[in-house]
Amino acid sequence: MPTFGFSAFLKLLSLNPKPQRREVRTRLSPSTGGYDFHRSLRLKVRRLMLENEDIETLLEEASHLGNPAERRSLEEGLRLLDDWRRSNPGEVTDIASALYVSPHENFKVSFIPDFGYRMGDKNVAIHVWNTGTVQLSERMTYVALELIASSYDEHTAPDDLAVLSLPDRRLYRLDSVPDQGSLAALVAADLDRTFEGVRDGMTTPPPAPPEIRPTGTTG
Repeated sequence: MPTFGFSAFLKLLSLNPKPQRREVRTRLSPSTGGYDFHRSLRLKVRRLMLENEDIETLLEEASHLGNPAERRSLEEGLRLLDDWRRSNPGEVTDIASALYVSPHENFKVSFIPDFGYRMGDKNVAIHVWNTGTVQLSERMTYVALELIASSYDEHTAPDDLAVLSLPDRRLYRLDSVPDQGSLAALVAADLDRTFEGVRDGMTTPPPAPPEIRPTGTTG
């Protein structure tokens, strides 16, 4: 059963049907694993937010990354996050993770908050999104957050969940919209069907080619 990180799941939900099916096919195909382009940012987000390390130190480390695109993304992401933190002062907290399993057990989604933030009287689990090449679907972002919220144990659940999108400098908080439970259930069921359809297409053997008889033969 494929397991998505939360950013990968947000990307999947934001895709149109055809590219979404291609992504599902990729996930179901044998693989040795890929390179996590955003891992370096996630590590430094925790150091910046939870360990309160100096932003300039982290930027200096980022400048030594060999991949130019990854380096630019990391540096820009750190600067945007630091700007957001300064504009939204609050207490940083650590929050438990959660694992969502689809109703037909076709896929799982791992949610590991990048940090928790006390906003007003609520402890908010925040996931940082820093993918500029994919436009987040606002509707599907709330659906994804609702699915994760439903998978938390009541004793470890945060008060709210959110996606902090650095490219558009926006915080998507689940409690800022009406209940998403019904829509989330429909989306999960549809995605289960997509996985099953793609898997069936991968396991069904192609039809045998028509028999070609030598010219002049009968019977």
